[in-house]
Amino acid sequence: MREFPNLESLHPFYSELTTVVSDIGGLKRSLGALNWASIMVRGFASRYSDKAARAGNPDRAAAARREAYGRIRSVVKQVENDLEFLEEARRKLSRLPSIDTTEVTVVVAGCSGVGKSTLVKQISTANPEVAGYPFTTKEIILGHWETPLGRVQVVDTPGLLDRPLAERNKIELQAIIALRYLAAAIVFVSDPSETCGYPLSYQLNLYREIVRSFTDVPVVVALNKVDLVDSKGLDEARKAFGGGVFETVGTRNLGVKEIFERALSVACSRFEIGSGGRAGGSKFED
Repeated sequence: MREFPNLESLHPFYSELTTVVSDIGGLKRSLGALNWASIMVRGFASRYSDKAARAGNPDRAAAARREAYGRIRSVVKQVENDLEFLEEARRKLSRLPSIDTTEVTVVVAGCSGVGKSTLVKQISTANPEVAGYPFTTKEIILGHWETPLGRVQVVDTPGLLDRPLAERNKIELQAIIALRYLAAAIVFVSDPSETCGYPLSYQLNLYREIVRSFTDVPVVVALNKVDLVDSKGLDEARKAFGGGVFETVGTRNLGVKEIFERALSVACSRFEIGSGGRAGGSKFED
């Protein structure tokens, strides 16, 4: 009860993320039940300690102790489901990254399989799983990038699909929450080779949706896997995204630094490094 974070004072990023990862309503109910149980147990402890002290002989004192244990056991039994729920919630919430919401953060987004995690791994301390199958990243992954301007947070997000917000699953919603509350700049990663399994038109629709949804956040585009696409396909991708794109080969660390430097540049045009007026941070790792 003392150590669990105050759910009412959480930064909106963590509040919404908690709702997605667990059940914030259930947390409040279970914490309330646990508070009731702790009051009851303390009451029994005080009452039966006095009773045992006044017992007059060891047998009566032992009987008072057994009666107290029985009453306490009954209380704990009543909140057994709440205790199990809170333990499961604690395990889930402890996996949330400890993000400093006051630091400049670059959020990487795009369809699944386009190479987001590879780019993040190249530029930052993050070590996301990289595999040749879709939806490898199932949660937000945090890395740090040391720059001449200071430390920058780089967030790898789960792959997004081009569909309405109401239809997005819990994995996708984590990406949306990161974009909404953390991003000083967005690196949108596209795969013009389409080896990710999504046609360029599909990826373009997702890009436009992100631009429409987060109008106050600058977006820079990385055309990744350019070593796997012919000149015609690459030219089509350049035109589709309107120019000004960066071409990268994440697996060979080509062009990666350049696009993140551009993202940092546009981020710094909005927020001064180390400020931004955002407050918060995770306490769940404890």
